[in-house]
Amino acid sequence: MSAVVTLEGVNGVGKSHLGRLAAAALGPVCVPLVELPDSAPTGLPGQIIAALHSEGDRFLRTGHPGTETLLLAALQVHRHEALAPVRPGQVVLEDRGPASVAVYQAAVLAEAAAATDAWALERALAIEQMIRGWRPAPTTTVLVTNDPDACRARFERRTGQAASADERALMSRAGRLYHQLAAVSDGYVVLDRRLIGEADAVNLITGLCRDAAATTADGVAA
Repeated sequence: MSAVVTLEGVNGVGKSHLGRLAAAALGPVCVPLVELPDSAPTGLPGQIIAALHSEGDRFLRTGHPGTETLLLAALQVHRHEALAPVRPGQVVLEDRGPASVAVYQAAVLAEAAAATDAWALERALAIEQMIRGWRPAPTTTVLVTNDPDACRARFERRTGQAASADERALMSRAGRLYHQLAAVSDGYVVLDRRLIGEADAVNLITGLCRDAAATTADGVAA
């Protein structure tokens, strides 16, 4: 079983930036896996993401949340099935994994049902469990957090467009669900950027990756 370290967090938290720095520092030890919206447009994942984007929604909402959830869950499985063999001593550094689909789709489903966060957390746990049944579960999930207003501002700068009221509500709920999911799940490490600078954050991620790469599937250091 391949070692997988997954970076998670709300839009604009800076996890992709940290992931790129960590991958560069790790060199050949690291097998980077970009998040689904950054997939090559000519491949199957890129074509499906483009189709979901066709409605113009930045959170891939087409009005059919159940179908969207199943599609995104399947892509989480496909991206690992399509990976070249990962050698012993290497680690997959994944930008968004099962928790991203679980959290954001649970938030979308809760929005459609006018449901509570408790209801959404139950759905998130079920979606995550479904995905993990078909692909490697992350060895470690790094939840990157920061001030919500700072994350939204970064997201708006990156996209060149102010977040709408419903987007702000969705990101806020996703942030809460991430913390709730981490609190009830094993294998999560919370990296709070309000307390940890960039260099230390990268060192933390690279250390977790090296630890994962040096551990066998049985959990025994090689």
